[in-house]
Amino acid sequence: MTAVDHQLVKRFRQDAGDRIAEQRRLDQVGGVTPMSTEDERQYARAVIAQILEEYARAEINAGRTPPDAETEEQYAAAVHAALFGVGRLQPLLDDPEVENIDINGCDQVYVGYADGREVRGDAVAETDEELVELIQILGAYSGLSSRPFDSANPQLDLRLPDGSRLSAVMDVTRRPALSIRRARMGKVFISDLVGNGTLTPNSATSSPAPSAPART
Repeated sequence: MTAVDHQLVKRFRQDAGDRIAEQRRLDQVGGVTPMSTEDERQYARAVIAQILEEYARAEINAGRTPPDAETEEQYAAAVHAALFGVGRLQPLLDDPEVENIDINGCDQVYVGYADGREVRGDAVAETDEELVELIQILGAYSGLSSRPFDSANPQLDLRLPDGSRLSAVMDVTRRPALSIRRARMGKVFISDLVGNGTLTPNSATSSPAPSAPART
């Protein structure tokens, strides 16, 4: 798998953002109903695909090898995440096997997985300032109201939409730090307990059924 060039991602993101902003302007001038959030996301995917096609054509014309289909998909996802998500942090948030994320500065990233593995992750931002911006995005779009994260409010604690807990600090530490604890435990059924060895099949079948609610 080819590594994504994050400078290219930033360039593509800027180009896509400019084109989307221009479309918004044209819609407003023409009296067209503004795109919904989902419509804009879909439109952005089309814009990103066009930008990547133009880039591939330019690479071919310059005598260079264009990105293959898999790499193009990586770039498309990275640019879309940069526009609507939290950039390089988004794949970790989307991975159901990730249990804990600990970040101390943009390039000190440690990821804990559900199977017990703990690995050093890739940098989630180019600079600590960019990391702060990512945290600010999370604070702005989580919950019913925006949660500030700046020098006047150097600590942020919130629950993400998926139930995960986020804690971040800046200024009071040498580098901005971020911790995310994932909420992975959902409903547990007897079959799950048998599957993970907590119950044996015999004890599961002999467990009493839940009692019916009392009549009122």
